[in-house]
This record gives sequence, C-alpha cells and structure tokens, in this order.
Amino acid sequence: MKLRRTLCIALCMLLIGSFAGTAAEAATVRLNFCHFMAAMHPLNRLVLQPFADEVEEKTDGRVQITIFPSNELAAADKNYDAVVTGVIDMGLVLPAYTPGLFPLMSILEFPFMFSSSRQVNLTAAELFDNNPAILEGEYKDVEVLWLGGTDLGHFLLKRPIRGIADLDGMKMRSPSTIYNDVLAGLGAVPVSLPVSDTYDAIERSIVDGTVLPISTLISFNLSDVVEEVFEMNMYTTPLHFIANKSSWARISEDDQKIIRDLLADFPAVIGALYDHETELGYTRAEEAGIEVVVPTADELAKFKEAVEPLIDVWLNGMEANGVPGREIYNQMREIAAKYE
Repeated sequence: MKLRRTLCIALCMLLIGSFAGTAAEAATVRLNFCHFMAAMHPLNRLVLQPFADEVEEKTDGRVQITIFPSNELAAADKNYDAVVTGVIDMGLVLPAYTPGLFPLMSILEFPFMFSSSRQVNLTAAELFDNNPAILEGEYKDVEVLWLGGTDLGHFLLKRPIRGIADLDGMKMRSPSTIYNDVLAGLGAVPVSLPVSDTYDAIERSIVDGTVLPISTLISFNLSDVVEEVFEMNMYTTPLHFIANKSSWARISEDDQKIIRDLLADFPAVIGALYDHETELGYTRAEEAGIEVVVPTADELAKFKEAVEPLIDVWLNGMEANGVPGREIYNQMREIAAKYE
C-alpha cells in the first residue's frame, strides 16, 4: 500500500509539473515581426533587434518577438495587408508602398520640410500623440507602435548635375507617388522602383540616379554605382511600425505598458541613429571618391520654387476627399519649427 501511495504521489507530481509547464508555455506570447531591411541594416541591428531582446528580458520571457528581415514573411508592398489579416504579427515598412492608403502620413514626405532626422522623428511623435486624425483615420485597422521617418534624401547620381536645368529628361528612380510628381515638376522622368532594385537599375543605366539618403551609399552599397551626390535635404521617407490588433490583444496590459515604455524612446533614438548614418554616408562618399555638390542658394531656390505649387495640389486633393490635409500640414510645420 505504501509503495502504491508513493507511486501515486510521484505520478501526480509529474502530471502537475507537466501541466504547469504547459500552462507557462501557453502564457508566452510569441510574435513574428517582418520588415524590408537586411539583417545588417543599422536600424535592424542597432534598434529593432535590441528592442525585441529587451521586450523578452523586461517581460521575463512572457513576450518573445522573432524578427524576419528582408521581407522573409511578406513582400514590402504586402506588409501592411499581412499585418491587418494576421499573416504576420508585426510589420515595419514604407506607407508609400501602399499608395492612397496613408495620405496624411505622406505629408511627412513633402519636399523641404525638415533639416534632420531628429527633427523628423520628434515632430512626428508630437503630432501623432496630440492629433488623433491620423491614427483614427488611417490606422484604425492596426495597432500603431511607432510612426516616423528616415534620414533626409538627396540626388544620388551616375550622371553629374550642377542645377535644376541638368535634370531635364534624366531618368530618376522615385520612391513614391509624391516623388513622381516632384521629379516630373523638376523636369526629370520618374521611374518607380523599390529601393532594393536601385543598385541594379543605376548600374545597368535603367535610371540615371535616384532620390535617397546619402547613408544608402553604405546600407545599399550604392557607393559602387554612384558618381555624385547633389545635396538637397529634400525629403524623409515615412515609416510605420504596426501590429495586428488580435496579436497585440494577446499581450497582457502590464506587458503592453512595458513595450510602450520601450517604444517611447524610438523617436529620439531612431532620429539620432539616422543622423549618425548620414555622417557615415559623407565619409563613405569621400572614401569612394564620390563628389558631393552643394547647390548655391540661388540654385536651391529654383528647386523650391519649382515644387512649391505641388503642395497646394496635394493638399487640395486631400481636402476634396474629406481628409484634413491642410490642418495636419500646418500643425506639422509649427511643430517642426520647435525642433530646428
């Protein structure tokens, strides 16, 4: 009897231990996170992966995020839809890859709005915290984790220019519909291509150049194919980091707060990262013998004058569709002035 009782107790303990292990396993929220950058891209290596590691550490393993770079789970232009439908739990991508869905976010991309990535990201954070129109109007189907932008864009060219007149007829890779309009307004021929195709397009002379940050001389190896950087500080590329609503709801409120607290550092951290990458880009240009051309004040004024009418066209189009574009644009300019 004593032996049977001992065996029963041991079996019960094993079952309890097994059940406890299963319950702990079930309590762990495992999320996949897909984005378009390579694993070695500075944003992934220095911000996103450390963020995922810190989430796991600070939640004592209750939330575990596995990152899939280079569009491993969803193509860049399918990333947003994949998050909405739950194909992926989290995604980070350019809103420009889904034209028409994010008109208010596109205002970040308007030409000559900003002078640094720090300014971009602090402006975006303050605007989105204080104005629900963007979140409620454009992101109602997802949980927004961070909205911001990259470092500032210039002309990266295989064929050198000295001013706006030299762009006439040049084929330029465009990152978005906004910059299709901008490039056409400057006399160039816009060619829509994802950033991942830019290297080959320049190398094979499919395009004469692109509008991109100088840091892409490193992050996308464009120093191999670019002959000149025509400095403009013309635009930022908006980015959004989003989560599927059901996936986010699986996380406890306490752990959601831990994650939100970590995300609160993103604007300053990402702004500083991209500004540092800009400096590294200038260093790479010098090392590679790539000429950096700074336009004269008069020449820069010609660029601004050429694209200024487009802003009214874009904003009027938004207003005609019931989107408060002019209000958001004015607020953005006011906030940006604080972070000059």
